[in-house]
Amino acid sequence: MMYDFMPVSFADFPGKIAATVFVSGCNFKCPYCHNSYLIQIREGIRSEKEFFDYLKKRANLIEGVCITGGEPTLWKGLKDFIKNIKDLNFEVKLDTNGSRPQVLENLLDERLLDYIAMDIKAPIEKYGIFLKNKKDIDNIQKSVEIVKNSNIDYEFRTTVNDKLLTLEDFKALADWISPAKRYVLQMYKYDEGVLDKEKSGIQECDINFLKKIKEKLNGNFGEILIRV
Repeated sequence: MMYDFMPVSFADFPGKIAATVFVSGCNFKCPYCHNSYLIQIREGIRSEKEFFDYLKKRANLIEGVCITGGEPTLWKGLKDFIKNIKDLNFEVKLDTNGSRPQVLENLLDERLLDYIAMDIKAPIEKYGIFLKNKKDIDNIQKSVEIVKNSNIDYEFRTTVNDKLLTLEDFKALADWISPAKRYVLQMYKYDEGVLDKEKSGIQECDINFLKKIKEKLNGNFGEILIRV
């Protein structure tokens, strides 16, 4: 369910001024998760009515809505929620871990999405670090292909933590998902709310490691971006 929203973001929806909605409930256990309080389904601290009232008042400022989590595709009310956003003529970006390809496919078939950001946690052989259910690996592979063939704007992205993944891991990851339009390397930054401090560490990832990854993967993607 919708837990909360950020009224204005200039970073969450590329090229758009957006409001960002946070959905609770997640089926992964990413050690570096900084929204770990949203892993469990929680009662919203702000209502959907409050969110839609806000959108209507800010139609002259807000261009889109980014829906993130948690994992939004687990929410049974997601499609109706997006339809209500689209009825107000806002564009929609969905952040997802790719574990529910049938939901992605349905939303795309109904033309309810304008941008997808799919997290690629690791090369396939290391996905066990992040999953609660290893059966989700097949779903993730399906989602990669759905996103690449979606005919909408998209990115794949990975949180870069050198305690969890090596340079060779990123090469294996790129060999799996490439070619693709856009790949984003997100620097791991420590936060008190991270799920597993021991596995993730308390030091932010060295920017030079991200630059080495970008250099090694050049040619695999249309563009590679570093976000810090």
